Amino acid sequence: MAHESFDLPDDALVQVLLLLPTSSRRRSRLVCKRWRDLIDERTPERQSRTKILTFFAERGESRALVFDDEGGGRRHAWTYPCSTATATIDIVGTCNGLLCLHETSPPSEIDDGSSSVISVTNPITGETQVLPPAPAPAQRESGQFGGFGKYSFGYHPYSPTQRESGKFGKYSFGYHPITGEYKVVHIPFHRDQEVDAVWVFTLGRDTTSWREVPVTAPRGSYSKSKYCGEVVSVDGVMYWLNAASNRIMELDLGDERATWLDVPPSVWAGGLTPEEGGGGWRLTSVHARLGIAATTTSWGGVLVWVLDGRPRWAQGRTLPKPHGHHGSSSWITAAPHFTYGEYAMSSSGCGRRTRLYRHKVGSLIGRDGEDGWLLRLPADGVAELVTDKDDGTPYYSEMKTFAYVETLEPLPGY
Repeated sequence: MAHESFDLPDDALVQVLLLLPTSSRRRSRLVCKRWRDLIDERTPERQSRTKILTFFAERGESRALVFDDEGGGRRHAWTYPCSTATATIDIVGTCNGLLCLHETSPPSEIDDGSSSVISVTNPITGETQVLPPAPAPAQRESGQFGGFGKYSFGYHPYSPTQRESGKFGKYSFGYHPITGEYKVVHIPFHRDQEVDAVWVFTLGRDTTSWREVPVTAPRGSYSKSKYCGEVVSVDGVMYWLNAASNRIMELDLGDERATWLDVPPSVWAGGLTPEEGGGGWRLTSVHARLGIAATTTSWGGVLVWVLDGRPRWAQGRTLPKPHGHHGSSSWITAAPHFTYGEYAMSSSGCGRRTRLYRHKVGSLIGRDGEDGWLLRLPADGVAELVTDKDDGTPYYSEMKTFAYVETLEPLPGY
């Protein structure tokens, strides 16, 4: 009798699973296929629709907009006032409905020191946790904005967040699906200096300090800030570019081990670099996989490479420029999330005007001979305008896009 077992009916098992904290329930998906299916189909967070979140970083006050397709195009807006009129709040990333924000303040006539504050917030519940300061990076060269002598692909040279955030290195926010831990990673960099360590802060576990994690970069390489680009977090792994060695660094958030992988040769063969203002390439997230999106003014579109089982990269087809866009070289793929459901995202900028488009492409998982992942586009290539921002803002704002799901989950350790 002691060795006998029985299976709970689905309804009863669902009630038990609903008693678990959201993070524990996510980890329970790994128990077996039955549990995974029940959690995916019958728990609140899985029934919540994924929405488009766009974040506009501006001096004085930044904004987050969430677009709800099934709510008649309803928009949810949150504003994030800065501590000073010259400060800027940028978004580091989103995970399971939590937002990680980074406020930077430039030197002033009164105080010649810059400041940097990292926080994690749930905009639905209002809970916010301010993290302790990360260790200060190496002394910057006088007059340099973190080495940004030329603006990076997809970013305007007058962007306030590009100029200030470069002095503080790069941050990324990620969630590991097996450990259930949320981590913020700080990548310090200095022009012509090797990055031999990153700093990690685990929410709910690290309370007062960051932990140093050694990073072994490819031999003879160094990380220039203008080559670092944005850090992309995909399925528990963080990626950033070490262009001096033509490689992508990766940090597993589970065991906190750093390795690297090669950039597809076809990217370099096309003469593209990650630093060109009118064209180039960037790391991005494509259907929860690491991707590279490349654009040039001559193509009028974008090519996509997707990491399809290490170390294989598969190349996608061209995504055309949206109809009605008048040839501005600042047309780019939205970042850091390139896809949202069955849509690919793109944006265009002209002066103070920013437009966000979505292109219906379906799934990118299909195969076609040697071409690998495909962007399945409608015959007319029509793109749908999601938002058109033209408010006379005196500074060029940066727009970032993310897939977002509302949650009532409390912050870890809050």
